[in-house]
Amino acid sequence: MLFDLNQTRQIHYRLSELEYQKLATSANQIGLSTSAYAKKLALRSKLVEPKFNHDDAVQLNLALARIGNNLNQLAKRANADNPTALADINALRSEVNQLWQQLR
Repeated sequence: MLFDLNQTRQIHYRLSELEYQKLATSANQIGLSTSAYAKKLALRSKLVEPKFNHDDAVQLNLALARIGNNLNQLAKRANADNPTALADINALRSEVNQLWQQLR
């Protein structure tokens, strides 16, 4: 077998027996070695760019947690037959709408 001299990098990974058997069966069906088949799969895969970077995702997660806490407090007041302030509900609705705009 001839090797391309420009291909100097190697990747090693582990598979379970079942994963290996699936890979080997698929490779055999199209006449490739398991390593050539795995390489073809890796090179033709398309990565999806995340909608948010890590810092933005952390901030969104924190905002969702705050909204969840506010919602729980409003529900607790409502279940205790305490009148829930309309201003609190409107403020929470505003927070949800702002977060929804960021997610679009």
